[in-house]
Amino acid sequence: MIKFFRRIRQNLLNEGKTSKYFKYAIGEILLVVIGILIALQINNWNEQRKNTAKEKAILASIHKEFTKNKIQLDSVLFHHKKSYKACITLSEKFPLIIENENLDSLGFMVLDIMDAWTFNPSQGSINGLINTSSLDIIANDELREILVSWPDLILDLQEDEILAKNVVDGPLDAYFAGHVDFYMKLKDPRVNLKIFENLKFEYLVDLRLNYLNVLFAEGQELETVEKQIQRILELTAPDTND
Repeated sequence: MIKFFRRIRQNLLNEGKTSKYFKYAIGEILLVVIGILIALQINNWNEQRKNTAKEKAILASIHKEFTKNKIQLDSVLFHHKKSYKACITLSEKFPLIIENENLDSLGFMVLDIMDAWTFNPSQGSINGLINTSSLDIIANDELREILVSWPDLILDLQEDEILAKNVVDGPLDAYFAGHVDFYMKLKDPRVNLKIFENLKFEYLVDLRLNYLNVLFAEGQELETVEKQIQRILELTAPDTND
């Protein structure tokens, strides 16, 4: 093709048709420019197609991961709420008079208070995006902002959860050791029931309640995590039109 255009130019020069030569040369340049622009556009289309396919794969991975995260959060929430309710119920009974209490009910209530969990979501898809600086491939601005802030949100939530859990793993567990059995079978004659009338027991239950209050306070991390997971699932849901 190049030899063909060169031959035409040479013939025009040999025939002395200079003006036609320049017009032809300009036309040839325009054709080359148009060809380059078309090639660039095709390349852009191809890149866009690849990025769109990559984004769909990433969104599918995030959706799958956060579907599992929601199941885990629902389970953790169940235990948090159970412990929170038990703390409130028992705290309202203080000071306890053990003779007036149903020992089976009290044992179950204390077990619920001791039921301490933390939310540990899978974050492989988000970490992969952040570590490879690939967040820009997410076209949706809202989703991108949520994903960027997610790791810090989880760290804040876990800090509050650990504070509440440490009351159980530390002073509460130490308080019961040697006085009751692990399963809170309070009808065992060896159990020292007077520990439930002790002011220290009231303090530890209220301390546990205080930290759980932080988790459930309006606008705190637990509520935000619930909303963010739901929003992530909505924004990454598969397009039914595909």
